[in-house]
Amino acid sequence: MVLESIIGEKNIQKHPVFILFLTILICIGSIVFANLLFPKYASVLSVAFITIGLAPLVFNVLSKEEADEVLSKRSCTTFLLRHFNIIMIYVWIFVGIIIAYALFYSLSAPIERTSLFNEQISAFCAISGDCKDGVPYSISGKATAMGLSACMSENSSIESCTLFIFENNAGVLLFTILLSLLYGVGAIFIIAWNASILGVFFGETFINFSHVKWIGMFQSMLIGHGPPELLGYVFGALAGAILSSMVAKGQLLTHDAEVILKDVFFLSALAFFSVGYGAVTEAVGIMKMGELYFLMGFLYLFVIIVALFLYNSTRPSPKFCL
Repeated sequence: MVLESIIGEKNIQKHPVFILFLTILICIGSIVFANLLFPKYASVLSVAFITIGLAPLVFNVLSKEEADEVLSKRSCTTFLLRHFNIIMIYVWIFVGIIIAYALFYSLSAPIERTSLFNEQISAFCAISGDCKDGVPYSISGKATAMGLSACMSENSSIESCTLFIFENNAGVLLFTILLSLLYGVGAIFIIAWNASILGVFFGETFINFSHVKWIGMFQSMLIGHGPPELLGYVFGALAGAILSSMVAKGQLLTHDAEVILKDVFFLSALAFFSVGYGAVTEAVGIMKMGELYFLMGFLYLFVIIVALFLYNSTRPSPKFCL
């Protein structure tokens, strides 16, 4: 790929932030080409093009990372040292897609939004309720939004809302792990799809000057339910991709597989814990418990740090390293 060659895989491995700019360029190109080739299906095809554009790069970086850090006998390196760069690559891809879709959506004419982002708009309306007759208010011309949610009925409770959110997100997580396992980097499509919906959300709130919602969502992504959900999908994608890489390289039945499998199980556990924790946190936020909501956001980071420390403490001491 030309852009990949210009930046260089080594630079991306050392500085994952480079993939943010690469992702934005790929997203813009994907949306444009999808609209030119198949305008009727541009909303889904653009996500497919993004996946095709990013998959070779992520696969190459993942293969090198795992060959150097996991598939080798460096079992004494810490978990973050082995996987930090690839985790950040997934995170920057997610952020880059949100930025690209938000910009493209907000700068497009109303009639173009319905064709370019049809499926994202449908998902956005189903989740947020900020629509009229299945069309966002920036397109229908209304100035306000209803702000309905599946967890805001009269009979809703934290338990029922948490269960509703968890069932949905756990299903997405399982699909993410399965795609990564079968296709190596197949989870990029799921990550790209979810990021594109968030991009439409930010674009819509920007158009309607809904700064309160924009700031609220931004805060949620930083210290609310955003980090648990995002990292849950990233952990799941990485677990499936590592296992897929190990099987493809014939490492499954080797002596070195023990380190890899431990990381895969640990990543999977972190993924389901993160999705479950994110569901509880989001339910608390929907129920207007603001202080507890942000407290839980900070607490999640503390729990993850402790989990990583305890996991690393089970590693052999340096004198046993090869």
